Amino acid sequence: MLKIAVFDLEQSAEKFEDVLVNILFDKCEFGFEAYTNPKEALEIDFKNDFDFDIVFIEINSQRFPGIEVAKRIRESGNIKSEIIFVSDDDSFALYGYKLKVFDYLLKPIPIKTIAETLDRYFCYFESDDDNYFSFKVSGSIQKLRLDDIFYFTSNGRKCIVVNKRADCEFYSKLDEIEAQLDADEFIRVHQSYIVNIRCIKSLTKDGLTMNNGLFVPVSQRRHAEVKSKFMKYLEIEE
Repeated sequence: MLKIAVFDLEQSAEKFEDVLVNILFDKCEFGFEAYTNPKEALEIDFKNDFDFDIVFIEINSQRFPGIEVAKRIRESGNIKSEIIFVSDDDSFALYGYKLKVFDYLLKPIPIKTIAETLDRYFCYFESDDDNYFSFKVSGSIQKLRLDDIFYFTSNGRKCIVVNKRADCEFYSKLDEIEAQLDADEFIRVHQSYIVNIRCIKSLTKDGLTMNNGLFVPVSQRRHAEVKSKFMKYLEIEE
């Protein structure tokens, strides 16, 4: 079931629910929750008590603390919830980029535009599971597109997946993660690192620089293998 939340004043939230019913009635079963009290919205435990697939947020700061709500969702480590900004103008576009929102809708919003945004969501997230990495956080299953992952690293009993959205910690071992991944696409470059070969920017004798600018060390015993796979990916003969 698709879970949708709306952060907006009460009247607007009610209208939004009616629109969603019209759009999704024949497409899928969905649950809807409206958060209309600005103070209560900021008291939500986004890490443990917030499990939504799509979140529509009114970001006009004079009406609703939408930007702050979006920040708290991302700072909580929540990478499952796709955020869609709703605003009267486009002056908050930079925040949308920083907070990795799925879409930015300008009021008045035609029903057709909302329908197109939801269709894009379905196309993006309901494709073949082979294109995703799944893991469990706080009892819920979360999914990340493999193309969005830079690398995995270990931190004690936990692993961290560094990706294009919000980095996330979960309980696992790198050996278990490595066994789930395609060895030609994700390379074990160090005892504590598995990297996405498509996100490598450059390789030196000391390590890798990823497309996001972060440096990943490469162990000496793995360097030759990493270099060979990277050159093969680049279609460069040794």
